[in-house]
Amino acid sequence: METSQLKIVSISGKGLKKRLLVSSREVATLYSFLKDLVEGDLMIINTNIGLDVYYHSPVVYDDLIVNAFLLLSTCKGEISEDFYVKSLNTHKDIESETVKLFEKLVKNPLLFKSYSKSLFNQLKMNYSYSPMLIDELLALWRQKIYEMDFDNKIMSLIPQMAHLQGESSDASNQLLLKHLINETLRTARSN
Repeated sequence: METSQLKIVSISGKGLKKRLLVSSREVATLYSFLKDLVEGDLMIINTNIGLDVYYHSPVVYDDLIVNAFLLLSTCKGEISEDFYVKSLNTHKDIESETVKLFEKLVKNPLLFKSYSKSLFNQLKMNYSYSPMLIDELLALWRQKIYEMDFDNKIMSLIPQMAHLQGESSDASNQLLLKHLINETLRTARSN
């Protein structure tokens, strides 16, 4: 089995207040900047827990990602000491951090509800751009949820994951079918 090249840079605020670190417009700016520089799939998830940059690459881009984020943040008067930064560059690190996140979410039902809603909305929006990356994340999350034997609340993520993959798969199949029909009609007209 080929080793994963999934890497994550997770940035969160040091303050007690859980809030978005950057606006959705700033996320779009950060994405367009990084997409041109990072080879491979790239996805940014911005929630009230923090900002996570997921990417597939043999190269580690942690410094570039953190510096680009800090450039956006320091323009608003914040300093680098206002943030925690975690770079997860191995599968083991990602698994360990996933377990910690799930344990944190289970202890705080309100945070779990708002985080999971925001996360799945963003995953749904990003699925067509990064399906392999998201499928890999969902497989890891599903595995950890089953291994950790959580209560029913966090188990509710499993149907959401399946729905996301099924819905996106249906949409992809519809687009493929539409493309094939268009190509067939174009070929039929040219003869």
